[in-house]
Amino acid sequence: MKNKNFYKIGMIYFIAMIGVATLFVLGYFGLFENDIISTILIQAVVMFAIPLLLYTILVSKNLKTTFHDVGFKKISFKSVIIAILLGVVLYFLNSFVATVFGSIISLMGFENLSSGTTVTLDYAFLIKDFILTAVMPGIFEEFLHRGIMLHAGTKATRNPRYCLIVSSILFGLMHLNISQFFYASILGVLMGFVALKSDSIYPSMIIHFMNNFLNSYFVYGAVLNWPLARAVNVLRNLLFGNVMFCILALTIGTCLLIVLYIYLVKIISNERVKRDMKKLIAALELNKLTLPEAQEKINQANIMLKEINTTEFAKLKNETKFNFADNVFIISSYVLGGLVTIFSFVGGLL
Repeated sequence: MKNKNFYKIGMIYFIAMIGVATLFVLGYFGLFENDIISTILIQAVVMFAIPLLLYTILVSKNLKTTFHDVGFKKISFKSVIIAILLGVVLYFLNSFVATVFGSIISLMGFENLSSGTTVTLDYAFLIKDFILTAVMPGIFEEFLHRGIMLHAGTKATRNPRYCLIVSSILFGLMHLNISQFFYASILGVLMGFVALKSDSIYPSMIIHFMNNFLNSYFVYGAVLNWPLARAVNVLRNLLFGNVMFCILALTIGTCLLIVLYIYLVKIISNERVKRDMKKLIAALELNKLTLPEAQEKINQANIMLKEINTTEFAKLKNETKFNFADNVFIISSYVLGGLVTIFSFVGGLL
């Protein structure tokens, strides 16, 4: 075993996968029918509390280090706004991908038994649903995937590309639903890019929240006749009824996504450099660093600036190699998540 910390991170994730899969199977067979309690257990306990506790005990040794390792680093208000806009654009692109993939598996005879959403005029129910489907996943699923698997995984391995791929595939498998696996994995890659470039988990949390929030909003809005929801449904029918309109909208959305992404990276890159320079100046003023130490810090800051300002992900370094033993729990998570996903797919065909 070459990388004990990554081995432990894989074990933490596998434990979470077992918890999610167990509750899913119990719910599928009607042995655990309370959706509210089930969602709270999966999100707050299995994806957050248990991984937080295990990572703190096994890897970081204290909570402050844990939250730093998983990327709880503040961002500016401007970055928040850009992340919200990214979330909106990603939602519509994601809806397109989900619709296309859903149509393909529907042709195979698949019926998503869990796709029905109960809509009521009770706005207390509506708020509850937004919390369960948007707020909690935006925080807790991001903590496990972009926090533990991506940020902490990259810290342990110095291999961001590998951790991005692993965290994204596992994010798709964690949904345990073939209709969600494909687009959730793609969304995981896009959110992972933002998380790595920003060196913060907050932008991916915001994007995840916006994607789920808008999905719930338009589901309710279509039934409750909310104006914006009606307009979006008309636009969707127009796009999917005309190939040229569809291609044009997809092209515009992709270009807008790229522009917003580059702008967000630029903003946060500058924020990181300013923050590090302030710390350096403060340390110098307090005589905490000798001149050679200060020069070393400046050199490190210049290297960091060069790395985080590049928009080519291929330039991120992959410094550490690891063997099969380091990945045994990651592979186990693939197998378990894959088996339950296949099980749900077969169930949808029958």
